[in-house]
Amino acid sequence: MNDIHGAHNSQASPKIISEPFSMQNGRILHVTVRKYIGEGMAEVSAAGRKFIAKLDAPLEAGKEYWMRVQNAGDVLSLSVIQKISGKKDSMEAAQALIRQFHYQTADKILLNSVSSLIDNDIPITGELIKFTAEKINGGNLHIRLPVLIHMLKANLPLSENVLLSLEAGKGQDTFSGLLSSLKERLTALGSAQDTLDLIRKVQNPLGLHLAKQMTIKAMGNALDQSEPFSQRHANFELLRSLGILPKGTTFQNMNAGLKDALSDSLHKNGTTLKQLLDLMGSMRKLISRPESRQDIEFVTSKSGEEIGGGGKANKAMIDSVLNNIFKQASPGLNEGALGRILGNLIELMRDSDLQVLDKNYSVLYAKWNKNIPLSNEGKVFNMLSAGIEAELLSSLKGEELGRALKGMIRTLGLNFESQLHSQYSAQASDLPTLKEKLIRLILQNPGLEIRELAEKLVHKMNHPALMSWDQSSVLNIVQQFPLNLYGRQTDITVQWTGREKEKGRIDSDHCRVLFYLNLGNLNETLVDMNVQNRIISLSIWNENEEISDISHSYFPVLKESLQNMNYQLTSVKFKKVNDGDDISKKRTREMHSITYSGVDMKI
Repeated sequence: MNDIHGAHNSQASPKIISEPFSMQNGRILHVTVRKYIGEGMAEVSAAGRKFIAKLDAPLEAGKEYWMRVQNAGDVLSLSVIQKISGKKDSMEAAQALIRQFHYQTADKILLNSVSSLIDNDIPITGELIKFTAEKINGGNLHIRLPVLIHMLKANLPLSENVLLSLEAGKGQDTFSGLLSSLKERLTALGSAQDTLDLIRKVQNPLGLHLAKQMTIKAMGNALDQSEPFSQRHANFELLRSLGILPKGTTFQNMNAGLKDALSDSLHKNGTTLKQLLDLMGSMRKLISRPESRQDIEFVTSKSGEEIGGGGKANKAMIDSVLNNIFKQASPGLNEGALGRILGNLIELMRDSDLQVLDKNYSVLYAKWNKNIPLSNEGKVFNMLSAGIEAELLSSLKGEELGRALKGMIRTLGLNFESQLHSQYSAQASDLPTLKEKLIRLILQNPGLEIRELAEKLVHKMNHPALMSWDQSSVLNIVQQFPLNLYGRQTDITVQWTGREKEKGRIDSDHCRVLFYLNLGNLNETLVDMNVQNRIISLSIWNENEEISDISHSYFPVLKESLQNMNYQLTSVKFKKVNDGDDISKKRTREMHSITYSGVDMKI
């Protein structure tokens, strides 16, 4: 929680709580005439403001009217549309306003819509009536009209894209489902391979982590001469399919091929001499045979003499270190130690090679995961995959998951538009994002279904930014993204609200966080986390009767993990929503009604 960023980094849209009073031509105001001051001029009030205006007709002081603004040079003029007699009649006013803007044949839907806008104190203009008539109909009235009212109250632009993006957050389509549908269509057509690669990366945020682990295990098995030939050969074939071994490498020259591939990647990645020495130092601690340690100490001391002032390692030095590692690999290292050293080597590879590894792993996973492979290579892949996923379930650390989710959110490119206008746009353009690719599909793809899916996804991506706001020293940040872990797919919505500690960053000592999940077994779940002076209390809404009993075994681990981050968990409460309500409605109310005062959250 120490890196929770707000509008500056998350493209949050400012919500103007107190908009300057607007007197643009054509605006319709609910006006009270207070008193005449002569020559057709009167003191009037509207929207809680007093001002002087010229009236186009004699009106009664103390009475209320619907009036239209007519600016003429320095003189503010008001033209009466209708007198409001007694209690404000929004339906009658709506009829008059629609006639005023030449919608003589207004249907019942438009009439009810404009009446609702008046009831919600929305200023009426001809542009708004025209927009309402075009965008709201019988099929979408109950969903779209509340969205339009929220949009106008939040002072967001009167735009179809804004309306559709806000509506996307209320629709039945899920982020995960739309991504899967688009992936299926693009795969069937064999097009937009670059977009498909980004979708796979988003759908499997831990894919690179899994690919690295599989490579490490396959390398260790292939190098282990105590393994049966068939197993070593199957692992060798897997390394070729993953792209670690160069094309044309044979089993007989596998060691040389691995060393050459790793050496080339480390050299092109700018590996430093210090990194090589650190690698050799960690290897010296892990091996068990004294003679092997002596060999490494000799290489390390020799390397240290050549380092001098430091800097990047040359190809010869990298080759020397790799030769020593492979020399000691089989006789001097146990499986765990070998895995750690190979893991260190993988981490030093350049990003482009790791991206190829990630992509190849995704292809193999799609090929073999849901089918029974006939080849030894496929069987080894599935065996290693099952073991790696089991290890992941039991040992995945929050830092690793955090890195994976941050990488996935960067791949989504939720703030793509803002980056285009920023000083960093040149650097940002080097890293393609899914949103950028989706916009290109909307503009260029000939398939109507693909364009519609891409457009729905872009609207889904825009929704969180429109729900975020930055008011004075308080930030409200909404994030929504698909989450696919351990074969389970869902959308996750997170809302952070709290004081702004510095530009665009929430004070993680005092804040409120809402998590909304729709899980496979537990269904809809809302987690409300309040943080006051780094003391955390949790409220969890879920309809499952057994969730409290199931969860208690996890509390000690949760409490310990939070303590490691200097947070103290004081309470966990399980709740149910009121009868006739559901969690999704509660989530909507909570997300729209959060207020903040000092360090106390008003819930």
